[in-house]
Amino acid sequence: QMELEALRSIYEGDTCFRELSPVSFQYRIGESGDPKAFLIEVSWPETYPQTAPLISMDAFFNNTISSAIKQSILDKLKVEVEANLGTAMTYTLFEYAKDNKEVFMENQPVNTVVS
Repeated sequence: QMELEALRSIYEGDTCFRELSPVSFQYRIGESGDPKAFLIEVSWPETYPQTAPLISMDAFFNNTISSAIKQSILDKLKVEVEANLGTAMTYTLFEYAKDNKEVFMENQPVNTVVS
């Protein structure tokens, strides 16, 4: 509950943040027109933060990102989860993804759409 309030106040007015439910959140890393932008979704199981949150990149927004890149990002986020187990970590995960966006997406080819 406290983490929920904190997230709401930290990300108030941030268009990248979406609260899908009181236990499920999305954050868009990068501007909407950025070809290397991606979306991560964090959901809290009942036993969170003693157990890991569920992290997903299944959003339609990510459909142009290769599955290898998605898996690589998820693997790196899981390392952060392990390091923060037992503490409120949703903000930490979103900020970690923002700080590492370039590294996460370095091998993602940029598709230019020819009209």
